[in-house]
Amino acid sequence: MASYFKKAFWSSVISLILSFLAGGTSYITRIILARNLQPAELGLFYAVFTFVIFFLFFRDLGLGQALVRYIAELEVHKRYDDIKTAIISVLTIQFASSAVFGIIFFFLADYLSQYYFKDPAAALILKILVIYVLSSILFIVAKNVLQGFQKITLFSSMEFVKNLIVLILIVFFSYLGFKILAPVLAFAMVNIILFLIYLPYVLKRFPFFQQKTIQFKETSQKMLLMGLPFFVTAIGDKVIAYIDTLMLTYFSTLTEVGIYNVVLPSAIIFLDIGGAIATVVFPMSSELWAKGDTKRLIKGVHLMHRYTFILAIPPLAALFIFSEFFLTLFFGKEYAVGALAFQILLVGVLFFLVAFINNNVLSGIGKPKIVTKMILIGAAANALLNIVFIPVYGIAGAAFATSFSYFLILLLSTSKVIYYIQAPRPYKDWIKLTIPAATFVGVIYLSQKHLYFAPWIKLLVSFPAAIMIYFLQLYLFNLINLRELKYYFMQLRKKDLPPPKQYANP
Repeated sequence: MASYFKKAFWSSVISLILSFLAGGTSYITRIILARNLQPAELGLFYAVFTFVIFFLFFRDLGLGQALVRYIAELEVHKRYDDIKTAIISVLTIQFASSAVFGIIFFFLADYLSQYYFKDPAAALILKILVIYVLSSILFIVAKNVLQGFQKITLFSSMEFVKNLIVLILIVFFSYLGFKILAPVLAFAMVNIILFLIYLPYVLKRFPFFQQKTIQFKETSQKMLLMGLPFFVTAIGDKVIAYIDTLMLTYFSTLTEVGIYNVVLPSAIIFLDIGGAIATVVFPMSSELWAKGDTKRLIKGVHLMHRYTFILAIPPLAALFIFSEFFLTLFFGKEYAVGALAFQILLVGVLFFLVAFINNNVLSGIGKPKIVTKMILIGAAANALLNIVFIPVYGIAGAAFATSFSYFLILLLSTSKVIYYIQAPRPYKDWIKLTIPAATFVGVIYLSQKHLYFAPWIKLLVSFPAAIMIYFLQLYLFNLINLRELKYYFMQLRKKDLPPPKQYANP
């Protein structure tokens, strides 16, 4: 039997690399937009775009994640006719709901531009983005199919290719003088191009036209019921992800919306780490749970709880200290006012990295309702805190609301993972980790304050020293174990090595 550790590790590495490429490409796109548009223009685009994708959870109905889980389970039993029927069912339902939302957006565009966006240019942007609403279904379902069949490399490449095409189209349309319409036209076209690129790969992995459609009505009902918990969870996810921008649009100015839509992606780009791991964890945990192989599942969760924080702290802490320099360097001085909000969000992202993985484990073992409840609690807290803090503190208040909701979900999701799969409690390790983390931050901060060099030289000098002290403390506090690391390194080179007794049941 192939080693699940080896499979998960290399799949995660490939996924992580491609996720970083995707995130980096998306980030370059935002830099180009920030450099070519005024903050208010940038804010107008992201206000409208966020409004559209926020409401698309009604279209998705949780069917995407349901399809991933359904394919992963049915492939074990070689029920390919059922898989084809599920794909057709999801496409049919989502095309119908997309058409409804496209019509609503189109005919309400003028009203919304006057009373919500407070800018007449919003109407044209909203009408063009109806094309994005309709065409995105093709891309999303293709992604779901590849993830369900655990074609992780192809699946992970899709966001990178999408962002690269968007970047190229934005540069092209900007060159032609379209200004604020450049990103709008790019997003309207990208999904059609992507579908044409990836369709041959989908058909190669799953010979769609060789299978039969059976029990369409029953399968559609089953998919809707399976997707319902994911649908409710998606509402919470969308609230947490986008309520800041929506409320800033209403309570504040488009300039602050523009600044926040530079700051927020700058922080949550690190969630690509959690996303890369979760891409593998979701279908794999579902497979292991279905086979009753909880031993490997517990071992994997134990490793992720410990090492995700350990690896994430150094880059996030360095950005925390050099936040103002970072924003000025990439986006310009007018965006440096978002430094405090950026710092607050970085703390929240650290919490959500682990929470994101926890949620995918719970969904994979058939507990999406639990995830739904936790996300809704976090979303409610986020919305309430936004109402309280945005009118007073602006983007800093929005950042605090998001980070608090991330922390709340971390606590809830960890307790549920411990309960359902009997994973070891990570709290003691996390508490011990605060000392090396504080030391790392202290070294970087002192260098930033007392070294008389350019900021980037301070970072280059202090980061290696802080890293060495950090890992030395991790070793002294027994947060990293060289024998354990050696064992898992050997797992990458050989198949199914018997674990040492001390690691047989972590």
